[in-house]
Amino acid sequence: MKPSSVLALVAACLPAIAWSQHENHGTPPASAAEVRRPPAPREWTRQPLLLPGKNPRGERAQTLLRVQGIAPAVLSVHAPAGPAERRKVDYPVAPEGARIAPAAPQVGNYHWVVAREESAEAVKVASTAWYFSNPGDSPKELLRSVKHELEIVPAPLPREHGSYRESEKWRFLVRFEGQPLAGQPLTLETEFGSRSTFLTDRDGIATVLFPRDFKPATDQAGGDGHGPRRARFVLATEKEAAGRRYLTAFNHAYGQDADRDRSLGWGAAFGLVGMLAATPLLRRRAARPQGDNGNA
Repeated sequence: MKPSSVLALVAACLPAIAWSQHENHGTPPASAAEVRRPPAPREWTRQPLLLPGKNPRGERAQTLLRVQGIAPAVLSVHAPAGPAERRKVDYPVAPEGARIAPAAPQVGNYHWVVAREESAEAVKVASTAWYFSNPGDSPKELLRSVKHELEIVPAPLPREHGSYRESEKWRFLVRFEGQPLAGQPLTLETEFGSRSTFLTDRDGIATVLFPRDFKPATDQAGGDGHGPRRARFVLATEKEAAGRRYLTAFNHAYGQDADRDRSLGWGAAFGLVGMLAATPLLRRRAARPQGDNGNA
């Protein structure tokens, strides 16, 4: 390019550069606090949720639960065992959530947690099952007891160290005032964006199929990069009765299909074996002279 052409090109670009500098002039750089500020939690559902808060490392005797999509005054914790006065305890909800504890230091296993918001026209409930690591009674009786009007009850909960998993079917009972609801729609949402609806049978049982929707490990919303991969889900249902609207939701976590990585590994292995097996044939074909099709 001729020197005169280079000068003309630079001259043409100068107004744009000056305009860019003018636009950015006076804009203060982001502060260190703004740069380090973590992104706001992604709201993947409008259903009411009970979610784990930030707990001190190594803390097992208590846990912090925060609320989303509901404004309760207290969280009610129902225990599977322990002193009678500790079978149901109400914990006040602060801006950061409520710090809950098992019925007694030696009582563990699942505890049932309920958040309730109500008015004359509507009742909204969020519930979850929280596992305390100490040994404790089976939650069967705990699940049988009626805790509010419209309920979603796992039938059963996963065993100790177990989990709901994608591609698995799990049963949930929907009941109203202690009685099973037949033909009641139950909606499942996951934080990966899956949504499906199931109907209860005549016994009030809905068989829920968890979707196979985990994202690749480098692009997933669930989990924190440590331990087994987990994501959140919520089940919700609604009913109107006596001029009042009832909404109830149960949320928990589900895990990745245990066979997913194994299947990918075997697929890669079989592909490699196939490539190795085909190598002699490819070499033989490449060694043939042009025009030789292999037939006499």
